[in-house]
Amino acid sequence: MTPQQKQQMREGLKKTREVLGHDIPGVSDQVIEDALWNYYFDVPQTVNYILIKYPRPQQKKQSKAKGLLGFGFQASSPWPAMSAVEMGYFADAPWGNIPQDRKGELVLKGPQLRGGLLGGSSSGPKSSKLAALAKKRKEKAQAATPTFGEEKTSISLLSRLSKQTSSAKNVLEPVSPAPRPSAQSPSSLPSGSPLRPPPPQTSTARETPAPLDSPQTDPKARTTVDLVGLDQPKTQEPVVLVAETATQQKALGASPSSFAQSIFGERITLRHEITVTNTTLFFVPGNKEAGKANPFAGPSPDDVVAAAQSASKGLNKGTHQKTPAPTIQKTEEVLKNLSLEAAPAAKKVEKIDVLKAYSESSAKENINFVVVGHVDAGKSTLMGRMLYDCGAVDERAMRKYRQESEQIGKGSFALAWVMDQTEEERNRGVTIDIATNHFETPNSSFTILDAPGHRDFIPNMIAGASQADFAVLVIDASTGAFEAGFHRQGQTKEHTLLCRSIGVQRLVVAVNKLDTVDWSPARFEEIVQQMQQFLTNAGFSMKNVTFVPMSGLTGINVVRKPDDNVIPWYNGPSLLEVLETSNKHTRAVDKPLRLVISEVFRGGVTNPVSISGRIDAGYLQEGDVLVSIPSKEQAIAKAIVCNDEPAKWAVAGHNAVIHLSGIDPIHLRPGDVLCNPTSPLITIKSFNVKLLAFEGMTPMAVDVHKGRLHAAGKVSVLLQTMDKSNGQVIKKKPRHIPPGSLARVTVELIGEAIPVEAGNRIVLRSSGVTVAAGIIE
Repeated sequence: MTPQQKQQMREGLKKTREVLGHDIPGVSDQVIEDALWNYYFDVPQTVNYILIKYPRPQQKKQSKAKGLLGFGFQASSPWPAMSAVEMGYFADAPWGNIPQDRKGELVLKGPQLRGGLLGGSSSGPKSSKLAALAKKRKEKAQAATPTFGEEKTSISLLSRLSKQTSSAKNVLEPVSPAPRPSAQSPSSLPSGSPLRPPPPQTSTARETPAPLDSPQTDPKARTTVDLVGLDQPKTQEPVVLVAETATQQKALGASPSSFAQSIFGERITLRHEITVTNTTLFFVPGNKEAGKANPFAGPSPDDVVAAAQSASKGLNKGTHQKTPAPTIQKTEEVLKNLSLEAAPAAKKVEKIDVLKAYSESSAKENINFVVVGHVDAGKSTLMGRMLYDCGAVDERAMRKYRQESEQIGKGSFALAWVMDQTEEERNRGVTIDIATNHFETPNSSFTILDAPGHRDFIPNMIAGASQADFAVLVIDASTGAFEAGFHRQGQTKEHTLLCRSIGVQRLVVAVNKLDTVDWSPARFEEIVQQMQQFLTNAGFSMKNVTFVPMSGLTGINVVRKPDDNVIPWYNGPSLLEVLETSNKHTRAVDKPLRLVISEVFRGGVTNPVSISGRIDAGYLQEGDVLVSIPSKEQAIAKAIVCNDEPAKWAVAGHNAVIHLSGIDPIHLRPGDVLCNPTSPLITIKSFNVKLLAFEGMTPMAVDVHKGRLHAAGKVSVLLQTMDKSNGQVIKKKPRHIPPGSLARVTVELIGEAIPVEAGNRIVLRSSGVTVAAGIIE
C-alpha cells in the first residue's frame, strides 16, 4: 500500500473500533483491515459488513412470570389499606361533642368492573346479540316515556316568566300566600291538550350562598306562587311575592318574552307557586311592553361597538381638531380626481441598438458543439477531462466525484460524472438527456452539448444536435468496439447521418481510447479510411472533417499536445486546438426573432418563470415583449443570462436563459417558439418536405422531430423522387421510395398544429428507427 492508503487504513481502523468496540468475539484488527480494503476504506459499509457477519452476542431475555394476566384482563384493585395509629389514640375521646380536628372522613368506593377475557382488548367485554337487543329496547322505551320535567319544559319555563302585577313596586310588603283558585283547575283542561299542566305541587329551590355584594336576607323569607292552567283568564289574582329587599324584588320579577307571547298569546297568563327556601335566588326582571317594542328600532350591537371604538380613538388627541368634511363633500372631491385615461405604464427599460452593439462588441465568439457517438465510446469522460483540464471544474469537486465513484466500484466514471449529474445516469452509467456545460479559452467561449449514445434516447440526441454549430464524433478505437458502433445497427452511423440531416457541416472525429491498443498507428489509419468513405457518402466535405487521436481517460492530446515519444507518428493539433480553429459561423441576426425553448423551469423566488433555449434567428433585449407559439400568450423579457453571466441583449447563436414575467408557465412547453409580436410564427398541420430516405418509405405513420418538438403524423402523399446529383424529377407519384433516394412528400400531423416554417429541418422516425430527414418547403 502507498503511504496515503496506509494513513487511510489507520484512520478507518480507529473509526471502526470506536463504533464496534471490543466486545464482539472474532473481530480482530486484521478482519477490520480486510473489510476496509475491500470497501475502499468506507467505514459505514465496513461496520455494516462486520455486524452482519459477526453479530453481537444477544443477552438472554428474562422469562415472564407464569400466570400473569393478559392485556385484556383487568383485575380489580384491592381496597386501600387502613392507616395504622398508636394504641390509645382514641382513649381520651368523648362520646359526644368530638373536636373537629379529631374527626375523620369515610370514603366508600365501589368495586371496579373486571375487564374482558384473557387475551382480549382493553375496550371491555363484548356483549351478546341478545343483550344488545334488550339494551336497545330499554333505551327506546325510556325515550318514548318522557319524564315530567321533559314533557312540561315549556310550561315550567313559562310559569317562571309569568306576568307579575306588582313589578312596578321596588319593595314588596310581606303578605300571606294567596289561596288557590277553585274555579279553574288544571284538571279542567281537555285531555287531548298538548299543554295540559301537571297537578299543582310545591317545589323547594336549591340553597345557594348569598353574593358578597348583596344584603343579608332573612332565611325565613319565602316566596309563594300559585299554579293554574294555561287557559286561566287575565282576571286571576296577581302573583304574590314575599321579600324583604328591593334587590330581591327586582330579581324576582320577570315578564314573558316576545317570542313566548307570539307563540302562546293569551294563554301565557297562568299562576303558579314556588316555595323558595333561600331568598338569594333572583329572577330576570321584565316588562310586558318589551314584547311590543321593535327590536330593530335602535342601533345594532355591532354599531354600538363601532361607535365606541371610534369615540375612543380621539381620547388622546388634542381638543382643537378640524371638523371632518361631510360625506358629500368627500365624494365630490373623489369624483373630481377621477380620470378616464389609463394608468401610466411602468417605467420602460432603455432600448439600445442591438445590431450596432453586436457589431461593435469585442466579446468572445460563442461556439456550440454537440458530442455524439456510439454508447460507451467515452463521450462524457472526454468532455469531463476537457472541462477539468481547462479549469472549469475545481479540484475539490473532482476529488468528490472520485470518492463517490470509488465507493460504488466505478472509479473510472469520475470524469463522466462531471457531465452526468442525475442519479439515474450515474447508476446506469449512460447519459440519458442532453448535458450542457460551459467553458472558455483565451479566444473562444464554448458550450458543450453532450448527447446520449443509446438508441433509446435518439430524440434527445436530435434535440442537442439542432442547437449545435458543429459536431464532435467520438469513436472507440479499442478492439471490436469500433466495429460494433460502425455496424448497421450501431449509433455511429445513425448519429452521423442525423447531424448531416439537421444541417451540421463541420465534423471533428475524436478517435478515443487509442491507449488500449498501445497507440497503434495501423489501428488509427484503419478507422480513418473507413470513416472517410462513409462520411463522403453521407454528404460531408472532407475539408470540413478532422481526425484527432487521443485518450480521454488519461487526457493525452485532449487539451495539450503529448510528448514526442507518446505518439511519435502524429504531429497534428490537439482536440482543443481543433475546436478553436473552427471557422467563424454566420449568424442570422437580421431576421425575425426565433427562440426555440429547450427547458421551462423556475429560476428562483424573483424569477418564477424562466426558459432556456437557443436563438436560431434575430435578437432580443431586456424589456422586449415576446409571444409564445402556439399558445399565442405574450410575456416580457425581464432578464437575460448568457454563459452564466447577466446580459442586456442576446443574438442568434446564443444559448440563453430568459426570465419572463406576465405569463403563466402552463403556456410554455419545450419545443415552443418565442417570437416578436410583429412577426409571429404561423402554426401548420400539413406541409411538403424535401427529404433523404434512410429506409424504404411508403404512405406510413411517422414521428416528426424538430429539436425538442415531437409530434405524431403520417406521410400522406409521395409526390416524386429526384436525382441527387442535379435534382431532376425521376418519377412522379411513386408507390415506394427506396432507401438512399431523394424525394418530396407531404406530411400531415395527427394532433394539433406545430410552429414550423419553410427552411426548418426535421427528422422522421418510425418504430424507433430514423427513416428520413429533410427540409420543409
